[in-house]
Amino acid sequence: MRGRNSVVVLLALALAGCGGPDQSTAPAMPPGSFVQHSNAVQAARVDNTISAAPGIRTLVPVGKCAIGIGTYASGNGTVGTHWNGSPDCTSFTLPSNAQHAGMKASSAVALADGSVVGAYSVLQRLGPDGVVTSLADLGDVSATAIVRAGNRLVIGGARLVDGKTSPLLWTSSDDGKTASPVSFPPVSGYVGAMAAGGDTVVAVEQQADDAGLGIWRSVDDGQHWQLTEFTAGPKTAMTTKLVRTGHGWLLVGSSQDDPAHSFLATSSDGVAWKMIDTAKLGEGHVWDATTVKDDDVVLVGETLSPDGRSYCGVAWTGTVDALRRVDLGCDDVPHAVATLADGRVIVVGPKDVWVRA
Repeated sequence: MRGRNSVVVLLALALAGCGGPDQSTAPAMPPGSFVQHSNAVQAARVDNTISAAPGIRTLVPVGKCAIGIGTYASGNGTVGTHWNGSPDCTSFTLPSNAQHAGMKASSAVALADGSVVGAYSVLQRLGPDGVVTSLADLGDVSATAIVRAGNRLVIGGARLVDGKTSPLLWTSSDDGKTASPVSFPPVSGYVGAMAAGGDTVVAVEQQADDAGLGIWRSVDDGQHWQLTEFTAGPKTAMTTKLVRTGHGWLLVGSSQDDPAHSFLATSSDGVAWKMIDTAKLGEGHVWDATTVKDDDVVLVGETLSPDGRSYCGVAWTGTVDALRRVDLGCDDVPHAVATLADGRVIVVGPKDVWVRA
């Protein structure tokens, strides 16, 4: 299994059928199954002579569908952009001029007015009309995560100075027009995944060192922070996703020493964490995760095919201590997953979309 710096695992309630973009022509599927829509994502490259870019890496639920955030191969390198979900959320298309008109973000969050704010070195707003505008300039930094907590946006990232990484945090009370730096306990790495529930925000270090994985918690919308060290996980832990569940928090990651297997850790308060036994999950590299209802989650990722020649899509679903594995086939590998307002689960790969009602 090839190594990654991020990890996520997904699964819906059953294997996706091999249907086309028109769901009405797809074979009948059992309730709770994923239905696969082939070639439903507009290619993340300028033409077929350019090798495929990563494509959609984050799904942000908006209205009846979602906005996809990722990168596009322009022919002169990759640029950040976004994809618009169709009204029935079975396909995703690029803006008319993806190279110049798309949102450039590593993470994004939806606002109440239907707009999306993305975090990078400059915060950007994607309006319901499709227009992208620049907001707060964070300076010479890399923003890695953004969440909503109470009436604030909380942004996490880092700055590289003299070969050393310093984690950074900002908050914004005006939907990203301005952002103020926040003091918080430092670690040697940088802020990776982040999640919020009410006024509480939890952020995790992207990669552990010998001292363990740094985990921060704020209970006042990101204004003050408490740092704890999670030492029960892999010594070389790499974190991919943090989600808020019905009764706490779920951290998904892998190890630099064993990137083919994921690790899961849970916490009821964001401070005390315990590992979940993942021995029964099998081999798989996790790319993303979402909460479905209560404590149910869906994780998506990839696994090596039985003949060892290709990578195939894989998912896990259920409660964190009773996950069920589902193979999604080898036509495409899912990279992002989200739960929509109506309860549907959407999974997206470089070219295909899976939908679970």
